[in-house]
Amino acid sequence: MRLFFSVLVASVAFTGAAFADTNASLFGNTVVITSASGVTKAMVNEDHTYETVLPDGKSVKGTWAAAGEETCYTQTEPAPAADMKPFCTKNEARKVGDTWESKGPDGTTVKFALQAGH
Repeated sequence: MRLFFSVLVASVAFTGAAFADTNASLFGNTVVITSASGVTKAMVNEDHTYETVLPDGKSVKGTWAAAGEETCYTQTEPAPAADMKPFCTKNEARKVGDTWESKGPDGTTVKFALQAGH
């Protein structure tokens, strides 16, 4: 389950090498992720860290790195399984107020919204 939400936060990746320049509105804001499992809130920080708060209130933390056309997310807390690899996704620009949908790892539709503040 924690992996699922780490993967979901990765799907909100933003513009590659120019991540901070073109998507400054992401930092200090919240990505609200709504799936069959409930509502998860994700915060991606300018210092290359992220945190997701799961529907049960538990937290998953990690780091992100942008390279080329992808951003990769690596879970650090709780410690991931030894064989867990970073999740990489193609970058897409977003701004506060945007909403979008994507398929989750299980094939179900997941809804996203970028909201102002934490």
